[in-house]
Amino acid sequence: MTASVTPPYAPLLRWIHWTTAVLFIIAMLIGFYCGLQQPGTSPRRELLEVHKSLGETLFFLTILRLLVRAATKTPPQPATSNALVRVAAGLNHLVLYALLVVMPVTGYLFSSAGGYRLKYFWTFDLPRLFAGNQVVAHLGETVHGLLAWLVYAAVAAHIGATFWHVIVKRDGTLARMLPPRFPAGSVRDGS
Repeated sequence: MTASVTPPYAPLLRWIHWTTAVLFIIAMLIGFYCGLQQPGTSPRRELLEVHKSLGETLFFLTILRLLVRAATKTPPQPATSNALVRVAAGLNHLVLYALLVVMPVTGYLFSSAGGYRLKYFWTFDLPRLFAGNQVVAHLGETVHGLLAWLVYAAVAAHIGATFWHVIVKRDGTLARMLPPRFPAGSVRDGS
């Protein structure tokens, strides 16, 4: 199946996907870098503020994405995808959606209960629902830290699968998430 006959996702879902991908990778890289630095040092402190704000943004983008996805039709996978590929893709997407919700929540729990700043891009404070609760702080920190490794694996699998579809299968899977290259009747299709 070629990219030209593979139905695309709705434009809003494509926009949310790419915005989420960029923000998620930036947040992931900042989190990884900050995990290698000494607590309380600069630029770790400042980068963690960006990391938390990106996480909050991703949480709300994910809620929006799930609502839009529920309200729009998802295009079918290419006919060339076998059952194993379909199951693997579905599981990876499920894991990524879960992580896009759970990681910001555990980060919030850790910061809120642990007494850390909760400013959204240095503008306004988020409420501290669990202020001073060390059990919640420890649980949030532990789960957030452990799931970070699952984030790396799920993102690597998603990107790897994308390359596999583009380079090996050449089945138009990526085209479903890309904006249209040329409008109908363009010079490219000879019209």
